Amino acid sequence: MGLLDGVLGAVLGGGNNAGGGQQDLMSSVIGGLLQQSGGVGGLLDTLRKGGLGQHADSWQGTGENMPVDAGDLMKVLGGMGGQAQQGDAGGGLGGLLGQVLGGAAPGAGGAGNLGDLLAKSGVGQDQLGGLLAKVLPSVLDGMTPGGQVPQAHSNDMLQGVLGNVLKGALGGGNKGGGLFG
Repeated sequence: MGLLDGVLGAVLGGGNNAGGGQQDLMSSVIGGLLQQSGGVGGLLDTLRKGGLGQHADSWQGTGENMPVDAGDLMKVLGGMGGQAQQGDAGGGLGGLLGQVLGGAAPGAGGAGNLGDLLAKSGVGQDQLGGLLAKVLPSVLDGMTPGGQVPQAHSNDMLQGVLGNVLKGALGGGNKGGGLFG
């Protein structure tokens, strides 16, 4: 996971800030989603195939970003074989998000996977969906300058976009305290 490790180290530094564990989590999850889906284009395609085509198009385009419902996003990214289970809060996540989180439910063992980070950060699956719904549109928008999907994105590009989005959305001095305030 070299790309992910590089992004985490550069974006988050020492993690001294309030909510650092949650920022680590969001950086890890988004970086992992990009990595597992084959990049920005692959993640946008996954969203389109999952029924979020208008959303993905707006995030890639140059206009306003269409908001997304956290539940809808989790159905696409974390559904079991593309089918989300409505009341499945206790079971593990499937789909792309399950691959990113190590295929294990938070706290279910697994040495050092992102599922462990999810458990340590105190973020449940429902809250993760809400956080992704707030952050992912801006990340994908930032990763598609001028509405164009890059053929390949560099660590520097991903690091810059994630850093800007997370600092703004996750409480980088905003009066509202960001997502965790």
